[in-house]
Amino acid sequence: MLHLKPHNLLLIKTLTEALESYKNGKPKVSDQILSDFDYVTFHIINDENDSGKLYVSIRTKAWESVQKAGPGLLDYLQGKYDVLPGISSQRTPNPGYDHTLLVDLNSLTTDSIVQISLLKIYVMSYVFQLAFDENARLAQLPEEQQESSTVHVIRYRDDENIYIKPSGDRITVIFETVFNGETDKVFGKVFLQEFVDARKRNRSIQSAPQVLFAQSVPLEIASVVSRETLNDKSKRFITFVLFPRHFATPDLQFSSVCQLALFRNYFHYHIKCSKAYMHTRMRHRVNSFIKVLNRAKVDSEERDQDEQRRTITGRKMAY
Repeated sequence: MLHLKPHNLLLIKTLTEALESYKNGKPKVSDQILSDFDYVTFHIINDENDSGKLYVSIRTKAWESVQKAGPGLLDYLQGKYDVLPGISSQRTPNPGYDHTLLVDLNSLTTDSIVQISLLKIYVMSYVFQLAFDENARLAQLPEEQQESSTVHVIRYRDDENIYIKPSGDRITVIFETVFNGETDKVFGKVFLQEFVDARKRNRSIQSAPQVLFAQSVPLEIASVVSRETLNDKSKRFITFVLFPRHFATPDLQFSSVCQLALFRNYFHYHIKCSKAYMHTRMRHRVNSFIKVLNRAKVDSEERDQDEQRRTITGRKMAY
């Protein structure tokens, strides 16, 4: 299986080349647009007045819904990036983009470049951080008061959303996904069933989050989904149940967010790979059948020879 990396490799490559060129005394003029999963676009452009500075901007479909989840998104991103050498957050983004980082090549480091490539993950992680904080607050209350009606929604694709519901003893993350065909539904069900079966078979991963697959809207989000979603038969819902052991430390929190943020791409990628593999095997089998049929053909020379008259003993008749 392919495990996708959370950082954007094209962004790392572009910034690394710009840094090396600047150190060699040959500043590179950049004006590039890079793409990422889930309709995310990055724009890298030089400062008009200083060749040693770059602007890295991001545009993502999830920005508006993430901003609505809480008022501190810009402060959250500023806290992540302003402590790194060579990076500062801009309160006003470049036109057409949601957020902009100012990169100073004079003090930029390799670790800072990796952190810039995680900008998409950090934007989405803000909602998860709100859920972690809400979980910590509810855990201090009596057991009968640990349930919350709050449901955060990340609208990161046209027809698909992520729902996050915190409570005192768990955090429920629900993916709303769309299958374009009946074949994809079958592959998806088999693929997700393996998540459940593998957790039962292998004791070493029994501490992994619980995974549930449903064709109808889960009760946890029934009050926030639209009427169109309730009536849409092409949608499926995948639920991950995170317990405190999955986000007990900042490192575990970041790891969990990275895996969840990339789950939809990971899931649909393997469905497409499974279909491609089966099509390849079918074509290979058809080719093998054609070879068998070709070997069974009678050549024209052999057919002409068989048409010659023979005696009762099988000898050819000479005229």
